Amino acid sequence: MADGHLNSDGGSGAKRGLSPVDVTTVQERVYQSLRLALLKGEFLPGEQVSIRGLAQALGTSPMPVRDAIARLVAERAFDQSSGRVLQVAPYRADEHEEYIRIRMQIEGFAAEKACRAKDPALIETLRAHNETMREVSRARDFDATLAANQAFHFAIYRAARYPQLLDIISSLWLRTGPILAAAQKDEHLFERLFTIGHRVHGDVIDAFSRRDQRAARRAITLDIRASHFSIRRFYKLAQEERQAGAETA
Repeated sequence: MADGHLNSDGGSGAKRGLSPVDVTTVQERVYQSLRLALLKGEFLPGEQVSIRGLAQALGTSPMPVRDAIARLVAERAFDQSSGRVLQVAPYRADEHEEYIRIRMQIEGFAAEKACRAKDPALIETLRAHNETMREVSRARDFDATLAANQAFHFAIYRAARYPQLLDIISSLWLRTGPILAAAQKDEHLFERLFTIGHRVHGDVIDAFSRRDQRAARRAITLDIRASHFSIRRFYKLAQEERQAGAETA
């Protein structure tokens, strides 16, 4: 006779083949969504955001957003002041200089390792990504240009076959998307960044074709440095314009 219990385990369902609900799944999805948005340049440096606003945009509760933001603050992709103001990491010239130097060393090392791997399919992949970047940049499709640029770089970094190195580079690139998003606002900067980028990517491909590890490293570091100079000049001019406007106000 039934005694009101589902089974002898107290109704826990442990013997029914039910798997425990993984509460971290939503948190991880939110984290990955925010990471992708940063990489795609959907946020601008210094842009203020709110947990509630992000939760509404993502269609979730504030809790998983709060957890994801805490991780991204630790990765320096977001800043949160003592006053609880939450913003995308702003552009600061001295910090960006340090960040670029780190990228040059790490990504140059990854390019050297990838070139040593001698993957013949990689060269054609790089050519395809670079040609796509050239076409979509001419069409002024910012999102597609940024995606093609990232695809080019990460094809190289994955080919290095150093998973931990790839994780480090991925974290560094969380700040690249918002900074490059400035190119969307300035037609001259956009054209300069990706015209030079396409040409230097050609040098990278040539180095891989010749299996010249040092040349591959030099070309990747040149690509990073060249974009840095253009972006630094853009922000410097923007700051000077703001100061001039404040003085005449």
